[in-house]
Amino acid sequence: IIILLVLPNILGSSGANYAKNLLRAAILLQYIPRLYKFLPLFAGQSSTGFIFESAWANFFINLFTFTLSGHIVGSGWYLFGLQRVNQCLRDACHNSSIQDCKKFLDCGHGNGGAEYSQDQTWKSWSGNQQASDCFEKDKFSYGIYEQAVKLTTENSIITRYVYSLFWGFQQISTLAGNQTPSYFVGEVLFTMAIIGVGLLLFAFLIGNMQNFLQALVKRRLDMSLRRRDVEQWMRHRRLPEQLR
Repeated sequence: IIILLVLPNILGSSGANYAKNLLRAAILLQYIPRLYKFLPLFAGQSSTGFIFESAWANFFINLFTFTLSGHIVGSGWYLFGLQRVNQCLRDACHNSSIQDCKKFLDCGHGNGGAEYSQDQTWKSWSGNQQASDCFEKDKFSYGIYEQAVKLTTENSIITRYVYSLFWGFQQISTLAGNQTPSYFVGEVLFTMAIIGVGLLLFAFLIGNMQNFLQALVKRRLDMSLRRRDVEQWMRHRRLPEQLR
């Protein structure tokens, strides 16, 4: 409902930044009850007992949880990277003497370029060095979002999504050990959250996967021993081949 009905109207009036914040709040409000129902699956149990009896089913539900976590982390990284670009442009607008330059920070329905082509204020803003520096390396302290800024220039949605998903997998697996955040508090807290999520996943999911695989191997071994005992019993009783 929000994507199809609410956002198209908001994009034309208040701009993409307001629409982005609204969408983020809606998604977070949806995730809270979902996580509440999903946490019992985290441990593989519910109030009535085990959710899945099959070891492979438990293995795949844990693998899916790991994939979902990578998706959330990668999506948050891309979203927060866009916010840092927006903040950089707002700082450039504040430090410049250009009037009403905040209306140029997003494209609305995508026709902003054609609408502002004859505007002298737009020409001054598009040539502003501080605004251009927001998309240059080492000009603004993006920290862990530096690759996200470069990713916004890609036209393919698939490329942007797949790379964000890869980034989420990589940071969860390495506990964000290869990332150095800037002094921005929100970025530091996001990095700390990645480390906490990574530790939680390794403590629960990887341990559960190992237990499930061990249970599967043990079940196969038990069946093999039981089959051998039955065969020895039938040979000892000298049962006919057809009866065996």
